Amino acid sequence: MLIDKATGKGCAWSIVSKTITKKLIADGIINKAIFRKQRSSYDAFLVVGYNHNQAYVTMQTGSKWAEEPLWVPSFIDAGKWEQAVSQFHAYENLDRNVEKCLIPEMDDYLQSIPDTELVGMTRDFLIEHGVLSKPICQRAGKTYYFSENKVYSLDEASEMFPYEKHIKFNLFKPLYETCFNMTVWRKAVSQFTVGMTLDECINIFLQTELTHNVRREPSSIDRLVQSIAPPMYERVPGNDDESTFDYIRITVGFPRYQFNSWEALQNEVKKYQPEIYQRVTQRIEKDRQFKKYGIPMSFLELSDATLLRDFSMELIFELKERKL
Repeated sequence: MLIDKATGKGCAWSIVSKTITKKLIADGIINKAIFRKQRSSYDAFLVVGYNHNQAYVTMQTGSKWAEEPLWVPSFIDAGKWEQAVSQFHAYENLDRNVEKCLIPEMDDYLQSIPDTELVGMTRDFLIEHGVLSKPICQRAGKTYYFSENKVYSLDEASEMFPYEKHIKFNLFKPLYETCFNMTVWRKAVSQFTVGMTLDECINIFLQTELTHNVRREPSSIDRLVQSIAPPMYERVPGNDDESTFDYIRITVGFPRYQFNSWEALQNEVKKYQPEIYQRVTQRIEKDRQFKKYGIPMSFLELSDATLLRDFSMELIFELKERKL
């Protein structure tokens, strides 16, 4: 399973890694070999504890690990555990390994966690990282925070947090944690209202998602028309009025790499000729200088279109009234 950390629930599932790590420690993982691989000698991953509820994965080398039984947790499927620990990184915290390698293997477990339990885990995580009595956001000079009673509150005059322009550097943020997406958190915070409990705000956070802009695949005409040069306004000899023009010359660029011959390009241009002309006229209509002339596009007609050997097309538009 691929966890999408761009959602509140995705963050919460990553936070679950902290709870699972504590369960692994309580289950007896400290000082146990959890994975073995053979190179010139045997290497084993060993979990070592260094303070309360903290542990990291280290590597031990030697033939003694050849027969050493590997430790398996009592509450995780043995196959999924074996798959996960084979991807663990030595000399990294156990909770980071759990987050990166074990959590993606525990889809069934994650889906079975009730929302109330996710809220509780997220609450414990936020409190542990100092969310209470810490500025959460500031708008129009008003600072918002969670009180010690776990209620979203307003410090209207910013008397509690007199950071002025520097408050953005003091807003709540879990430090040194990869499992918490601050962009999702900030979007959720914009929906918090004064008087909400911390649990109510966490529920909003869990339902928050970031909008992903899916890149649209370019169409055939998008791939064909690579560029449209700015229009060039020209006058015939004898027309000295700089406020007018007689012709508009404009060039369309096509891709050389897309066609193995000039003839192949010619066939493609014929196929999409109406679409090309439409894009060119739109480009002219948007041009700032053309707008200054105050002439509708309906007063122009295409008088010439030449496909050049340099894989471009030159189009000339002429004022209709010149032919009267």
